[in-house]
Amino acid sequence: MNLKLKNILYITIVGILAVSALFFVQNNSETFNLSDIFENRGFGETSEKLPKYIFEDSIEMYLSPNELEKVSYLAKSLNGNTIEDSIWNIILWEEDNIEYNHVKAEFPNPEVTYWVTGKKEVSDPYNNTIQSPAETLELGSGICGDYALLTSSLLLKMDYSPIYILTFESEGNAGHATSAVNINGNYYIIDQQPPIIELYNYLDYKKDVEDYKIDNITFYKIELINNSIYFEKDFESVETYDSDSNKYNDITGLSRYLMTYFENNYEIKSDYNIKYLDSMEYLPRSYEKGVTIQYFFEFGGYTPIFEKQYAKWAFDYIKNDMVKSDYNISDYNSIWIRSSYDGEKLILIINLAKK
Repeated sequence: MNLKLKNILYITIVGILAVSALFFVQNNSETFNLSDIFENRGFGETSEKLPKYIFEDSIEMYLSPNELEKVSYLAKSLNGNTIEDSIWNIILWEEDNIEYNHVKAEFPNPEVTYWVTGKKEVSDPYNNTIQSPAETLELGSGICGDYALLTSSLLLKMDYSPIYILTFESEGNAGHATSAVNINGNYYIIDQQPPIIELYNYLDYKKDVEDYKIDNITFYKIELINNSIYFEKDFESVETYDSDSNKYNDITGLSRYLMTYFENNYEIKSDYNIKYLDSMEYLPRSYEKGVTIQYFFEFGGYTPIFEKQYAKWAFDYIKNDMVKSDYNISDYNSIWIRSSYDGEKLILIINLAKK
């Protein structure tokens, strides 16, 4: 065999061996770690489920019965008499105890590589992981997805099922995630702080106030059945929920709840005679003095189903504000409150007088 033919055979054999070795590496990831081969320290975790990096995996793993048990003590303490009470207790607790992590929110998302073998690998140089509910409680901080998982875990542990997690896509903006519940066919958004807002009002608020136009919504319907978590995924266009915010000229239920809170906390009584004191030129007969105070709460929409919770929330705010302002409500013994919602803000007109 001449030298030229030997060289050709040698090159051919080397080529076959190289291709075989590459094929073996690609199909035997348990034996060969590509991070070692390419010396890329950003790669590491290989697993069928990656709850730290893939949101659907986090729903399945972080809302499992074992994980729910880790938040049972908090769920028990926040569980109310109704689902509305429970939701409001959760959102108030999160507002006071969980801080939004702005630094984490600025990190780029990890890159997930899907191999033909079914394995997944992650490049995450910033350690930007999705937190389990227990981790969020321990850290006392998180971003939208962490809040959504924590809220959902608490509701599931309170035996409210199904609950929902919604993820939003907005062209040119980062994605967003919230928890939600469906009550009487309407979705109510639970997004890190009060109030609770119906979905169509929430979309309107995000677009008009926060300049965050949502294009598409992914719904995750999550159920706890026989001590196992199941979820269904669905997509919907925002156009399905394209509607103007409702307006309410006179919210009598909210006003009544508010006046009851004032009566229970101060020596003061509801008095219809001063209902329109703010527009009167003179005080009604037998009254010594009077004053009108107005409060404006700007948010995405008033939701009648939560009016009792709205009233308590507004009362606590007003009470604290009056203390800070050194305003002495005990100077008055009569009160009447009118409330309305103009599509953008909740307006409270508080008329006070003394006989």
